[in-house]
Amino acid sequence: MHLHPLTLDLVNVFTTLVAAGVSLLAWYRYRSVVALRSWAAALVLSSIGSLLFSLRGPETSAVVFVMADALCVASFATMWVSMRRFNGDKAPPLRMAIVATAITCGFVFLVTLSWQMGAALRAQSLVFSLFVGGLALATAWETWRGGRRDGLQSRRIAAAALAGIAATRLIRVALLGLDWFDIVDQQTADIAWGYGLYFSTVCVLVVTFGLVLMAAERQYVRQSDPYGT
Repeated sequence: MHLHPLTLDLVNVFTTLVAAGVSLLAWYRYRSVVALRSWAAALVLSSIGSLLFSLRGPETSAVVFVMADALCVASFATMWVSMRRFNGDKAPPLRMAIVATAITCGFVFLVTLSWQMGAALRAQSLVFSLFVGGLALATAWETWRGGRRDGLQSRRIAAAALAGIAATRLIRVALLGLDWFDIVDQQTADIAWGYGLYFSTVCVLVVTFGLVLMAAERQYVRQSDPYGT
């Protein structure tokens, strides 16, 4: 069964907006967990990027594609700095924004360079998947690493889902490579990626659920042992 790409993009927009709302509501409940607020901002960036990508057509400018991908990269960069903040990084919001912006600018530079060199759209998709997969994997590592210190059991849920997103992007890179060398035809690659995109969307919801559980668990631990004994 072939999953319709436009439908998947619209579903992704809806689910990320719902996840952003859940994160924001959780932040109102657990104000000390500021990572929830930046996580909501990251999901909003992702939904805007997905919305722009859903507007693609035969005459769509390359700038629109770059903007859509850049917003998604900025989203995952924000997720990464948010998890570092959850783990105790005291970096102010401005510094977090600068780091996420620098990563996004690096992506835009590489994609623009590839376009100037006459690379195909697959090259842009390859760079995009590498950036998103790398950032998702880095966020998964930050989530897992933080669990060694605070012992929050709910971290496993978020870490596993983030690893799932990273794995999906690596599969996307493999599919692009197989298509590039004519080992797999484009239609088969697109069908396989449809399921990958669906799985990635589910993982975003699971990560948000895991982050909310992490905030609740941390709050419970603090109330149970306010002196950190």
